[in-house]
Amino acid sequence: MRIAILADSWLFDPAVAVNGTQVQMFHLASALLRRGHEVHYVALTRDRTALRDLPEGIRFHWIERPVTAVSWIKDLNDYRALLDDIRPDALYQRGRSHLTWVAASWARAHGSRFVWGSNGEDACDFWKHVKRIHASRRSGLRKALLYPLAAARDVLVHKGIRGASGVVTQTRTQAERLRRNFGRDGLILPSLFEGGGGAWGAKEPLVLWLASLSDAKQPGLYLDLAQGCADLARFTFLLGGGTPKDAYRELKARAAALPNVQMLGAVPFEASHALYAHASLFVSTSRVEADGLPNAFIQAWLHGTPVLSLHHDPNGWIEGEGLGLCASGDVGRLLAGARALLQDDALRTAMGERCARFAKRTFTAEETIDAYESLFTR
Repeated sequence: MRIAILADSWLFDPAVAVNGTQVQMFHLASALLRRGHEVHYVALTRDRTALRDLPEGIRFHWIERPVTAVSWIKDLNDYRALLDDIRPDALYQRGRSHLTWVAASWARAHGSRFVWGSNGEDACDFWKHVKRIHASRRSGLRKALLYPLAAARDVLVHKGIRGASGVVTQTRTQAERLRRNFGRDGLILPSLFEGGGGAWGAKEPLVLWLASLSDAKQPGLYLDLAQGCADLARFTFLLGGGTPKDAYRELKARAAALPNVQMLGAVPFEASHALYAHASLFVSTSRVEADGLPNAFIQAWLHGTPVLSLHHDPNGWIEGEGLGLCASGDVGRLLAGARALLQDDALRTAMGERCARFAKRTFTAEETIDAYESLFTR
């Protein structure tokens, strides 16, 4: 089967920050290729000459240009033109994007199937782009100019989701919102990690936070946590993540003043495995709606690392399966949980063993690929 994956970026493009959607599309492409399908990957890049060591077998199609507030309008025709050349039997796209509509409309016009994947707890809600403009720090005038473009983009997203042949959600919450907002059912599938994410490493006295430096991820709360654990002197708190903005100068200055914190900067995906392998604990301080089923959780669990989460417990797995601790939005409980876990090596070891067993049977299962193949063909 010829399958086209539509993306706005490539996981190993050095010009863009790593995100979970890229990770999942890479693993899905790899799994489908292993199953013998002809996989085409269509993505934007600023500079194709910077893209090195592309995986063999996947057929790449690049649209080369910088991303601006209005460049997505040109994407509508450029992606469709490439699809005309590829002529896929099935298409896959993940997350709320104008590409959702491109995939749905092309598939409908050519009798192909289109599978859309949600990528966050709010992925099946309305008006993503309008809400982002409203919450941004732009001036009122600039917001007024951008609102019509954002609304048009959101309308395309909504039409694309409605026009998909099939929908995959990560969690029960996403499936419920899909049914409530779009009146359709989605197939709940765990995220996929082709190859299992790597081997265990020897655990070291390291606490890891790894995400983009953004308001949604709340890195400042992680520094609060590190400060509250300053007396646990054997542990170093690693803070990894990049940002193109200067808004986090104060955060970086504060981190530099904490003796138990080490700033890592942006971490390439291929370098992240070693961090998860050696960390004793992974911490998430993301806001309620900022995550779906975070790839960071999956990587941590695959490497036998418990997760301490401020808000998010996808499908109730952290508490239900004993894979760490969820503070349910309580910052005080987050600190208490961190101190309890860091001071009990035996507890962390037992949790880590459960994490690795759970992750291997959940995120490397061949049944997940079987389900995708069924969606692409039925």
